[in-house]
Amino acid sequence: MGKYYEKKTLIEQLQKKAVELGRVPASEDMIDPPAKAYLGFFKKWEKAVKAAGISTSGLNPAPVKAESPVIPEIAEPAEAVANDPEPVEDTPSQGRRRYSKSIITQMLLDEFKRLGKKPTRKEIDANKNLPTVSTCLNYFGTTRIGDVWDEILKDL
Repeated sequence: MGKYYEKKTLIEQLQKKAVELGRVPASEDMIDPPAKAYLGFFKKWEKAVKAAGISTSGLNPAPVKAESPVIPEIAEPAEAVANDPEPVEDTPSQGRRRYSKSIITQMLLDEFKRLGKKPTRKEIDANKNLPTVSTCLNYFGTTRIGDVWDEILKDL
C-alpha cells in the first residue's frame, strides 16, 4: 500500500515545484509526492494543477485555506466516464503511463527544441521517453502527425 497524502500537502508541494521550476510542473516533475499520488487523488493532472491555482500566465499559486474541509472524492458515474473527451492510455498500475494533451505537447516541444527540427514518426516511436505516435494522434483527435505539429506550433 502506498503512502497517503492529504489534499493540502499535494497542493502545497505542487505550488512549491511550480515556483522552483518557474513553469507549470508536468507530472514527470513530481517525485515526492509522486505523480501517482496526484492522479490517485485528482484523477487528472490538469485537475491537480487547477486545484493548486497555478496558471500558465502568472505562476501565482493561490494559497490553500487550512480551514477548508477535505471532501472525499466520489467515483464518477459510468456515463460521465464514458463521455470523457480526453482518453487515458491506461492506468499506471498496469505499467503504462498516463498522459494528457498538455503533457504530450510539452514533451514534443522539448524534443523539437532538442533536435532543432520536428521529429519524424520514426524518431518519436524510437524515443522511449516520448509517447508513441499513435498515442499522440489519439490525444489530438487526428490521423496525421502534421496536424498534431500544426496545433502544437500555432501558439509559438
